[in-house]
Amino acid sequence: MKRPYVVEAKEILRQSTQGRTKPFIIRDANNDQYVVKGVNGVGQQSLVSELICSELARRCELPVAEYALMRFPTGMLDFSTEPRAGDLEGGMAFASKVAPHSQDLLFSLIGEIDEGTQQRLLLFDIWVNNEDRCLSSQGGNVNLLWSAVSGLVVIDHNLAFDPIDHTGNFENHVFSHQRERFADLEIRARHEAVLDAALNDWDMITDLIPLEWLYRDIDDETSEIQPTLAERFNLLVRLRDPSFWSLI
Repeated sequence: MKRPYVVEAKEILRQSTQGRTKPFIIRDANNDQYVVKGVNGVGQQSLVSELICSELARRCELPVAEYALMRFPTGMLDFSTEPRAGDLEGGMAFASKVAPHSQDLLFSLIGEIDEGTQQRLLLFDIWVNNEDRCLSSQGGNVNLLWSAVSGLVVIDHNLAFDPIDHTGNFENHVFSHQRERFADLEIRARHEAVLDAALNDWDMITDLIPLEWLYRDIDDETSEIQPTLAERFNLLVRLRDPSFWSLI
């Protein structure tokens, strides 16, 4: 299986003032720009969620942002003039490639997105327990980008799998109006088959996660961070239980 692309940071351009995680905009050695989250800034569990969801979303044919793992040259963070550069320490960082000429999806543009994609993304977010995609006519935190040229881009899964022990509230999800469509068994089966096929790649996906994200001490297998990979899998495997659909 193809490993995640690893890029080397060249220049920290700025720290974002938006969002709870305050990621950094960083240029890599190839002059591409990425939105970057580090271990010290958002925590190991958030980066694990980002990678797992990016891989699952791609397999579910959702237009998820391209990602890479970012490393930093020796001394770059120590001597940076960026006040919060320490947030990028702790090992490899998660880097989401900047989508050019895009902006946050506006409520008025929801109709531009085909209904199948709306349904798939709603189901996906319920599946991975990602409540962080809300939008109404009054605004919200949609974590979706839109470009008239390239269309929809799905971003930000750091809050997925949280909580791990029960399903969140999706009444305010940007595509919550699609819930009733899952009463159609043909529509349900079509989406379920895609998600189930993605879950079959679980072992391959988790093999991509850097060890420094998974353990507090990489030499101690008992120090796995919470939620564990087993707990995450148990959340996802609910898809194969008929009772899962009562959550939709």
